[in-house]
Amino acid sequence: MRDRAKNVVCETCHAPLATLTDPTERVIDEGVTCEACHAIRDVGENAAEPRYTFDLAANRKFGPYCDGKDNYFHRMGCAPWFRDARLCGGCHTFSMPLADGKSLPIINEYAEWRASSFSVSGTACQDCHMPPEVDHAATGSARKVRLGQHGFMGEKGDLVRKALVIVASATTRAGKLVVSVELKNEGAGHAVPSGLPGRQVVVRVQALDEKGRAQAREERTIGRVLVDEAGREVPFYAARAEKIDERIAAGEARTFAFELDAPKAGSLVIDVAWRSMSPALSEALGVPVEERSMGKIEMPFGGHRSGKGREHLPKTVVARP
Repeated sequence: MRDRAKNVVCETCHAPLATLTDPTERVIDEGVTCEACHAIRDVGENAAEPRYTFDLAANRKFGPYCDGKDNYFHRMGCAPWFRDARLCGGCHTFSMPLADGKSLPIINEYAEWRASSFSVSGTACQDCHMPPEVDHAATGSARKVRLGQHGFMGEKGDLVRKALVIVASATTRAGKLVVSVELKNEGAGHAVPSGLPGRQVVVRVQALDEKGRAQAREERTIGRVLVDEAGREVPFYAARAEKIDERIAAGEARTFAFELDAPKAGSLVIDVAWRSMSPALSEALGVPVEERSMGKIEMPFGGHRSGKGREHLPKTVVARP
């Protein structure tokens, strides 16, 4: 994607040191390293492109603690805003200029966070993506401090599963199963799914018989779609417009309706998954699609009962992270 994008701005976030150091330095090929964050002296805000100021010449490493002592390996810098969301906002804000002079937002998580209740309550990106743990700040350090977990996807890498509350309701109408699935974005301070356009949330509903065989199946997908001049979904670097944005903003909810024909008794399986990209983008890029479960609900239902609907229905189940 970097080669096809032909945009040097990619390097600013994906390989921040590439344009700031000697081309022979091996570190320029290592992407987002410790140095890439802890050499940041300041971050610009409200820009279409990332803006970071680095302090590399002084060999000073910045962090949220202001009582660190210089050591034999590097000097210590004080930057309390390392716990502020603006540290993340420098890279999680990017708009692409278009030929007509306008710009097309590509990465927008920071602006979404600023518009959410998370920002109002003072819950920064790091509070979710880097939950605190108590440990030594460095090998050989004399004391333990509160550190941010550096996996960036939560304590156990399961932050995707914590974004949505799933409310599933099922009843019968005219002999068919009528299913409502509501997704509430209560766990993310930005829209879901977030990140590059093309990522999706998939809602699948299956009616299985008592032996686990499928009787009926439906699915819905939501996400943000960018298109080219012909209206075809394309990777961001080839896009000229936004076709649709069906993502669920922070604090909002989305409801999906399904109607399944399942003559035999069995169970409903409602599965919600995060998808790394749409099938169209997967084909265009030649990259396989990755999926992660965001939650699953199972509800049994009985056979037809004359004038009485089905056993076990209606029913509502709530799945919280």
